[in-house]
Amino acid sequence: MSQAILLIRHAQSSGQASDAELTSLGRQQAQDLIPALTDLKIDALFSSPYRRARSTIMPFASANGLNVTILPDLHERILAKQPLPDWQIHIARSFDDLDYACTGGESLNQTAARALKELAVVASSGAARPAVVSHGNLIAAVLNQIGPAFGYGQWRDMANPELFSLILTNGTPTHWQQL
Repeated sequence: MSQAILLIRHAQSSGQASDAELTSLGRQQAQDLIPALTDLKIDALFSSPYRRARSTIMPFASANGLNVTILPDLHERILAKQPLPDWQIHIARSFDDLDYACTGGESLNQTAARALKELAVVASSGAARPAVVSHGNLIAAVLNQIGPAFGYGQWRDMANPELFSLILTNGTPTHWQQL
C-alpha cells in the first residue's frame, strides 16, 4: 500500500537549538505557505517537537482548524555531542558513508531509521494528504534512502522552507519529488 506524504523543511530560523524561533522572514515564510498547503489539500499535520518546525506549520493549522501532532523522533539529526567548527565536512562525509557518525551523534542511516518509524505512524493515520514539518538533515536522510540522487549537494542547496512529496510503499520510501 502506498501513501503520499508532504515533507516540509521548516522556515528560516534564528539558530539550531531546539527552542530557536523563526526569524521575521521565517514568520513571513510560514504565512506564505498557507495558500500552497491549501491547494495541496493537506488534511493532517505532524511536526518535529522543535519550535522552528511547530512555528512553521501553526499559521496553516490555525487558518484551517487543524491540530498539529508532535512526533518526538522527527527532531533534527544529532550530528555530534558537542558543536563542531567543521560540521559541514562531517555532513559531507556522512553522505559518502551512510553509517558514519561523529562522537555522540547519529549516522544518516540511524536518522533515517528513526524518521521512517515516525513516517509509518503518519502513513497509518488515515489522512488522505498528511504533511510533516521537520529538518533538513532528517529529510535528506529519508530521501537518500531511495538512492544517492539526494546527496550532500542537494542537502546543502535546500531552502527554508522546502517542500517534497514522498511516496511510502509498505513503510519504505520509494519516490520523492521536490515541489
